[in-house]
Amino acid sequence: MMQGVGAAVHTGADGAPVDFDLADIDIELEEETEEVKKEINVVPKFMWTKQQEEDLLKAFNLLDHTGEGKIKADDFRVAIKALGYEPTKEELQHMVNEVDKGHSGKLSFENFSTAIARKVMSRDSDVDVMKSFRLFDNDDVGLISFENLKRVTQVIGTYLTDEEIEEMIDDADKDYDGYVSVKEFMRMIRNAVKIVTP
Repeated sequence: MMQGVGAAVHTGADGAPVDFDLADIDIELEEETEEVKKEINVVPKFMWTKQQEEDLLKAFNLLDHTGEGKIKADDFRVAIKALGYEPTKEELQHMVNEVDKGHSGKLSFENFSTAIARKVMSRDSDVDVMKSFRLFDNDDVGLISFENLKRVTQVIGTYLTDEEIEEMIDDADKDYDGYVSVKEFMRMIRNAVKIVTP
């Protein structure tokens, strides 16, 4: 039997010939690849400048008395105060617990950097986050709706399907009312800082 280009004959479990076209397989793989691409979430991440990261590392190394690459939670308080923050004991413990997922009482440089980034973001960016929120909430009701998000994506030239917009709202909408509140928006932005747990 003569086979066409791209076609192959294989036998099934029963020994009977099974005809299929390799081009069909390629198409299926391309479709699966497109589906996988749609599932990738893009999350903004707080980035230090090279100089800021060097300064953080110097501060961290000064507090790393044992040279093990970790600092005690108590020493973290010194670093936070040196940056001009005056957290209460409870706030400090909460900051440490947010990044010390192993509850070791010690922070790696990545955890230290993440905790400080979160503190910087919470103090310095609330005004900027609110400005961003207001860009979405153009009807000024304190909520971002499907229509608000769709309008913004069109204005910036990022055309998303209705399903993609719904998914974005669903990801941020923690009270399941179909809208993104100021609180949910701020939580989403703050949680965008990646936590690295050694």
